Amino acid sequence: MSQRLQIVLPDPVATQLQELAASAGEPTATLAAQILRNGVALATETGKVRSSKPHASRAVGTGDRPRWLEPYGGDPAWWREMWGSVVALHGRYPRHLEHLKDGWWEDEATAETLCAISVWRSEIDQHGRDPRDELAFHHQLADIADTLRRQGGGVENRWTPGAPPERWDG
Repeated sequence: MSQRLQIVLPDPVATQLQELAASAGEPTATLAAQILRNGVALATETGKVRSSKPHASRAVGTGDRPRWLEPYGGDPAWWREMWGSVVALHGRYPRHLEHLKDGWWEDEATAETLCAISVWRSEIDQHGRDPRDELAFHHQLADIADTLRRQGGGVENRWTPGAPPERWDG
């Protein structure tokens, strides 16, 4: 069920919202609803309001796709964000990701796994309040490290973080 609301925004905010909507190719009301949904989700994550249903991470503008999955039809901004997240994850946990093969982004399962754990790390960093989340994250990271090591590929085929490949460069 949905409800229709009417809100009043100060002129400068309304102008900015219209500009954002135009640049995204979205109707202003659609973008406003997405921003409002994300704001309520953030308030739920931080405990300011109670959750009405189980929470799943969502990105602005991706409909029902989780944030770690590529939006339908592709999105250069998503590719850049996820590439940066994976590079940052590798920088933070180089020992765990040392066996990551060059070209990992071409394997859908590996790319989705890395994007998911990158988003998970980000959410713990931003909103983590339960140490069990941290413990679960590190347990899963160790499992991923084991999987990468078992896949092999040798030192010469290891990924070195750097500039994204053409498709991920947007």
